[in-house]
Amino acid sequence: MLTVTLLYNIVPILIMIGVVVFTRHKALPICLLLIVYLAAFAITYFKLPSKNMLSIIWGNLAYGIIYAVATYFLMTITKEERLRIKLIVKVVSITIAVLAVVSLGGFLHSFLSVKPTWNSIDKVYSKSNKAPTFKRGETPIALAPKTVINRVRKASSDIPHSQYYSISDQVQAQFFRNKPVYVVPVEYSGFWQMMKASSIPGYFIIDATKQNATPQFIKKPYKFATSAYFNKDAARQIYRHSTSWLDLGSPQLEIDNNGKPYWVQTLYKSEFLSHRVNYRKLHVAVMNAQSGTVKIYSIKNMPKFIDEGITTAIANKLNIDFGKYKYGFWNFSQTGVMKPTGNGVEDGVTSVFNRDGSISYFTDFTTDKTGSDSALGYSMINARTGRLTFYRANNIMDSDGAKNNANQDYKAQQWKANMPILYNVNSRPTWVMTILDSTSAIRGYYYLDAADQSVYGTGSTPTSALDAFRQALVNSGAKIGNTDKATMKSVKGVVDRVAVVSNQNKVMFTLKNSKTIYTVNTSDFDFANLMRPNDKVSFKANIVAKKSIGNVAEFKDDNLR
Repeated sequence: MLTVTLLYNIVPILIMIGVVVFTRHKALPICLLLIVYLAAFAITYFKLPSKNMLSIIWGNLAYGIIYAVATYFLMTITKEERLRIKLIVKVVSITIAVLAVVSLGGFLHSFLSVKPTWNSIDKVYSKSNKAPTFKRGETPIALAPKTVINRVRKASSDIPHSQYYSISDQVQAQFFRNKPVYVVPVEYSGFWQMMKASSIPGYFIIDATKQNATPQFIKKPYKFATSAYFNKDAARQIYRHSTSWLDLGSPQLEIDNNGKPYWVQTLYKSEFLSHRVNYRKLHVAVMNAQSGTVKIYSIKNMPKFIDEGITTAIANKLNIDFGKYKYGFWNFSQTGVMKPTGNGVEDGVTSVFNRDGSISYFTDFTTDKTGSDSALGYSMINARTGRLTFYRANNIMDSDGAKNNANQDYKAQQWKANMPILYNVNSRPTWVMTILDSTSAIRGYYYLDAADQSVYGTGSTPTSALDAFRQALVNSGAKIGNTDKATMKSVKGVVDRVAVVSNQNKVMFTLKNSKTIYTVNTSDFDFANLMRPNDKVSFKANIVAKKSIGNVAEFKDDNLR
């Protein structure tokens, strides 16, 4: 902190030396410098200003003007001193003018010369049919972060002396002992609570893929947190121990395989006299939340337990720069410009658990034209390496359009679609969404064909929703790549179980000695609402090979004749 403040006050120090040398005043200029320095130190300590050279120049410009003006008005000088001090005035004026020109030039350079930033992004282009696939029996992220926060807050009574603490809004996706989990930090409720508590007793962890998972409070006390004050503030501690590095965004909490908490923050070095980011030179600060020890690693050499060395803030900036600056700043026709929709749960990105044990950030891109809801493609950023894979897409709706379509089906219940993620289901780009009620409780899952909003499937579990969606694909006659062949069969049997899904105008049932789940559209066969177990039925059904789903046609219930 002292070093950074000193760098911000080089010009005031030089002015003070000149005043002391050329005037009879000694104590006053030194006292004024001390006041300016202390004020600058307070600003540095609490605001954590950038250590970029341009920012330091701007700081010298501001503090230099303040010190010069204060000295001019508070000092009394003789005619002889006035003649001598003209040299100081001239030097100060030239210095301030040079700093202003350099600062303006650096700012314009940062703003106008952005193609090198785009070139520094580690990026790969791919076709939409090579995008991540989704198979039956696999589970997407079952818990939306809103749901996680809601459940953790209900479990906050597990925290000892819970009146001193609050639940963070930060939900950290991570693989813990090879299992996908969410980690939720506990924070101090305020300054006086921190002084009373002295440390945070632990954090919460919850299974990310179990629909009915309950949060567990892990007793691993830590003193450093983003809600702490003074030297216990996690961001300030990292700032103090990374003097030549710049940060973007807040630290995120991750845990190692023993459950020990660490604060992780992505760092970068901007170019000289520029605010541009070089994504090839990202590093990671890892701070032990218990001891405050800070270590800095390159992206390639950071500890294995860190899943999101690229924090959400950096990922969001990556997406913005990738979509905006392919053809540089002087692209007045806006050729190739894409805008991330920002429908993520944090910093415009959504964390996705991959099959290989890694985590990616998902974001879809749309055109900058007002009112458009078409997606141009989407990115998956590897949260550990920073590599951005962009999947091109044509004639599909963006995440805003997908959520709006899903919300239309739940107007009466006032449920909302959350966390739209685009998967490749049977070679079809498909929006997978979680449906939440007003309390953030999960009400079901919604699969929507990204190219045809009339094709969708819903269910109370990911698997049932996927089966319903695949059946809808078969019924629509959509061109699909890896859906098993469906055949129309005549079926007779005795009803075993029945479920009426009133809000979707359908009845689902099974037959005795059969594992196939049949679906009847009650808009076509309204009497199916009256079907009961042990009824004798006959019908035709589109049955998908190797799948336990069948869509019913020409339905008859012998017991209702």
